[in-house]
Amino acid sequence: MGVSRSAAFLTAGAMVEFALQFLLPVILVRQLDADTFGQYRFLTLMLGTALALAPAFMPQALYYFLPRAGGRQLTVIGNAVVYLACMGLVVALLASRASPLAGELLRALHEATHGLSAVYLGLSVLLSIVTTLAIAEGRILWHCSTELALALLRTALVALAATVAHDIAWVVAALVLDATLRLAVLAAYLLTRPGGARLRCEPAGLLMQLRYALPFAAGGSLFAMRAQADGWIAAWLMPSHLFAAFTIGAVVLPVATLIRQPINSAMLPHLNRAFAAGARADVHALLIKGNGAAALLLAPLAGALFLLAPEIVALVYTERYLAAIPVMRMYLLLVALQSVAVGFAMPALDMGRLALRINLAGLTLSATLSVAGAHWFGLAGAALGSVAAFALCELANARAVGKVLGRPWRAMFPLRLAGLVLGACVAGILLAEWYAPAFGAGPWQALGGKLGVYAAVALALFAACGGLGELRRLCAPFAVAGVAPVAARPPSV
Repeated sequence: MGVSRSAAFLTAGAMVEFALQFLLPVILVRQLDADTFGQYRFLTLMLGTALALAPAFMPQALYYFLPRAGGRQLTVIGNAVVYLACMGLVVALLASRASPLAGELLRALHEATHGLSAVYLGLSVLLSIVTTLAIAEGRILWHCSTELALALLRTALVALAATVAHDIAWVVAALVLDATLRLAVLAAYLLTRPGGARLRCEPAGLLMQLRYALPFAAGGSLFAMRAQADGWIAAWLMPSHLFAAFTIGAVVLPVATLIRQPINSAMLPHLNRAFAAGARADVHALLIKGNGAAALLLAPLAGALFLLAPEIVALVYTERYLAAIPVMRMYLLLVALQSVAVGFAMPALDMGRLALRINLAGLTLSATLSVAGAHWFGLAGAALGSVAAFALCELANARAVGKVLGRPWRAMFPLRLAGLVLGACVAGILLAEWYAPAFGAGPWQALGGKLGVYAAVALALFAACGGLGELRRLCAPFAVAGVAPVAARPPSV
């Protein structure tokens, strides 16, 4: 499947799963009491931390090793599975009462779930390979269909458990059942993949994969810490009601992942094949196409949310949390910046150590600016660190990737297309805000009117300034190393 179709399928699947993940806490908060819901949120916090640290980039390393493995693909997969199983066991032990790190919250969760919380966290680490294996081997439809079916089933199981029992133990039992089903789906995938399912583990190959993955794992951990630093700083410096508003403002951050991650996942196999074949021009062309597609999708969406932030907060979270509006708008600037990024391509170019240094510098800068911004500008200032650090780190990434590809850093971004999109969005926001008093005081009327003006102005200005020509150039096909040209493919494809 080509890059465009792969990205489209993955984006559609990610949108559905994002909607289900957004819906599930809305159901649980109405079915569980405050303490029980707090235990569920603590479990999700532990899960995020475990998935950020324990897999050590081994699932994502499959993008790099599988195209280069030849007849050793089953060994590469087996090495990753063995490593993740061992780390899952470690995480399960650390999440149990026997852990030396166990605090009061962890012990209470372990007792309330009868130990199922530790089982769920361990299985989740092992199953982190599911998110990349099928994509790395080009089986996009398998990945999308199974993930969608399992996401729907998980939502139904957890919602049913909470509605019937109102007990965290039953909720976690439903999550463990979902993880068990995912394990069965992984086994079915391995049995049906070309080449069979006889996985093997070679210590020398495992060490080689770890040597490649660990710098990116360290960099990813630093990136995750950088993303969470704003929240910790806000919790440290702000009273509880302002911290609650800050967390509401941060709910827009997954929007960037929702659009950007499927595009990145669809491109990484092609980037690895092109770079392995020495086709640096194809790598550059793929980066430009990926950033152009992300800019066309993500920047207008970020602009619409920026414009409608007051109405969204008032309608969804009530007017008690209007202090979240400037935080939300600050993070939407970060979402818009993420539409043009090249850091995701560094694993394909084997630049892990440099990525680690850049992320370490970004974490230091983000924490420093967030503390200073919170003191100088209040709640919205606490979000300043992430925005500034991301922009500077991406400039460093672009310079490093451009040096490998033999091009200047500016050539890593579709500057004309991004400028047209952002300019049209800014003009749409300004005109919609200017006409806002004519739409009335009601939030629904203001939302509809502002969105209509924004969309009409942005689309008209984008087309009038030559955006359609840029769009045609972006959609023009080209041959990628290791991928058959469009004309050479069977008509059925």
